[in-house]
Amino acid sequence: MNSTTRRRFLAGCYLLFLLIISGCASLDFLASKPVEPLSNSDRELMSQAEAAITVKNYDEGRKHLQRLINHFPESELVPVARLNVGRSYFDEKRYDEARVEYQRLLELFPQHELLDEAQYYMGLSYFYQMEKTDRDQTMTKKAIREFQALVSEFRNSQFVSDAQARLTECHRRIVQRELYVGKFYFNREAYGAAIPRLESVLKEYPRSEYNDQVLFYLGESLWELEQKEQAKAVYQRLIAEFPDSDMAPPAAQRIGLILARTPREHKPSPGFLGITFTTMADALAELTNAILDSSVWQSSSTTPP
Repeated sequence: MNSTTRRRFLAGCYLLFLLIISGCASLDFLASKPVEPLSNSDRELMSQAEAAITVKNYDEGRKHLQRLINHFPESELVPVARLNVGRSYFDEKRYDEARVEYQRLLELFPQHELLDEAQYYMGLSYFYQMEKTDRDQTMTKKAIREFQALVSEFRNSQFVSDAQARLTECHRRIVQRELYVGKFYFNREAYGAAIPRLESVLKEYPRSEYNDQVLFYLGESLWELEQKEQAKAVYQRLIAEFPDSDMAPPAAQRIGLILARTPREHKPSPGFLGITFTTMADALAELTNAILDSSVWQSSSTTPP
């Protein structure tokens, strides 16, 4: 190796050595740099979030809640923070995003005391997205699933009573939908398509308030398909279970029965006599006052005996 090459080699080694030293120093500097402490505690962040959400500043509130979740993952307030994030979306009617947060709470904290509230609002988020009777009822069925889960798993929850009332409304909506479809097919003489829709209502909702209509259209569909015996059984059931229904007379006529109905008695309203006596008492009182105020009564009352 000649002298020129040797000098270049040594220079390169020296340069490499300097780079290594400077790199190590840089790493030491970065490693020793203190992490900037968080200026807020978990409770302070929760308080700030609640204050923001109270005035409907939902984005600001969610920002504080997310900081709490990220910086204090072991805090007992994390489940509450997740629930509040979901509720903030719910209040904005952003139901899909709300359900994501509620589902996370249900999955991450399966034993937490707030699960019933998350379960309730899961159902409520579907409930508020239900379609009208003539539209698809997927959201209604999902609401039923969530409310039933609440009722069966959290029997002592404060939300059970309202969930049961909403379940009743959901079931009513499903029956209305199936009856609507059944009548749609019936009116188009697609009796074979109408029958299973109507039968499903009787099977799944045997106590529905619409079952007189369901039975009538089922009987009519069977009758049109020349299934007279099955139709007669349906008509007989309609007459037996709903004798006062408007559907009972035509059902009876189909099978040659005369449906005798007891005429309704027309009674005076409960307050009739009370109102009459009150009116008479008022009239007598006015008459008495008139007599007392009259000049004849006044003059006679001042005359000495």
